[in-house]
Amino acid sequence: MNILFISNSKNEPFFDVDPLVSGVNALGEGFYAEKLDMTEIDLRDLSMNDVEKIISGTKINFKDFDAVHTFSVFPFINRVFFTPFVFYTMDFEFLKKDFGAFLENIDNLNCCECDIKGFSAKKLCDFYEKTILNSKAFDTRPWGWWKTMINAVDYKIKHIFINPNQKLSLQTHDFRSETWVIAEGSGFIVIGNRRFRAEKGLVFTIPKKEKHRAETEDSSMTIIELQLGSYLGEDDIKRIEDIYGRI
Repeated sequence: MNILFISNSKNEPFFDVDPLVSGVNALGEGFYAEKLDMTEIDLRDLSMNDVEKIISGTKINFKDFDAVHTFSVFPFINRVFFTPFVFYTMDFEFLKKDFGAFLENIDNLNCCECDIKGFSAKKLCDFYEKTILNSKAFDTRPWGWWKTMINAVDYKIKHIFINPNQKLSLQTHDFRSETWVIAEGSGFIVIGNRRFRAEKGLVFTIPKKEKHRAETEDSSMTIIELQLGSYLGEDDIKRIEDIYGRI
């Protein structure tokens, strides 16, 4: 996992970012951290074009990072450059006077607040991974793709597309049940120890903790999935079998 930490600017509360960068890099293979140092920059009169100039001068490619953790309002002045998920740790009361306009509705911008107190580097990275995974509205898989159509507190509706001659993993969920409506195409649905022919218009109900999977042959298949449960995170998956080696 690659994380970009953004330090505070000269007119913001000071946070020492260096221990976080060192801690993530010390985790070894698969973890990398870098710092964007803003400590000498005054953000109060910064324009959107100024943000672009600063970023161009750093030669940082934001596409190389899975997450950005900022201790500055800098990313919220011009969000177009900050495409990864943004975690923030900021003193809102301190910043309200100078940057109130940038802090309004901040959580609608593909980001979330992160209190780093008591977090080890590993625990912080685990938090990043889980939050990013559960915030996705679209994702590709070896078998096809899915996208979330509605994400409510206790239910979720997803559009699932499975390419021909593919299989989802045989899996269970601890916290949710699922109802699958076959919208297009055909294939097979496995629920428990039974394998059903799946065709357009058929509906399958999968109880919580029941093993299940979808399979296709020569045809692709589109499934509309309704999830119901107390927790609907993407990490509530226990894979039992998987032809793509994801167990």
